[in-house]
Amino acid sequence: TTYRVTNQRVRVITGVLGKDYEDIELIRIQDLDRTQGITERLLGIGDVIIRSHDPSHPEMILYDVADPNTVHEIIRKAMLDARTRFRYSVQEEM
Repeated sequence: TTYRVTNQRVRVITGVLGKDYEDIELIRIQDLDRTQGITERLLGIGDVIIRSHDPSHPEMILYDVADPNTVHEIIRKAMLDARTRFRYSVQEEM
């Protein structure tokens, strides 16, 4: 599995011989979280959880990512940049 963050999307590529591609557009991301168990902290890995408005993939988990805090911030910054570039805003109901 390979994870790529571009200026428009997060792409997950799986497979050895055949390849499957899953994309989440950055402007569709609603929420980002990260989790790290004790063993994962010792190994410097963790999971990054992406929740989005994407109907086909409302939740995508990037498993066993090295330095999940940095990856979380990279995706967050890319998401905010994409929203600014496309003049996209989110209004929360209170």
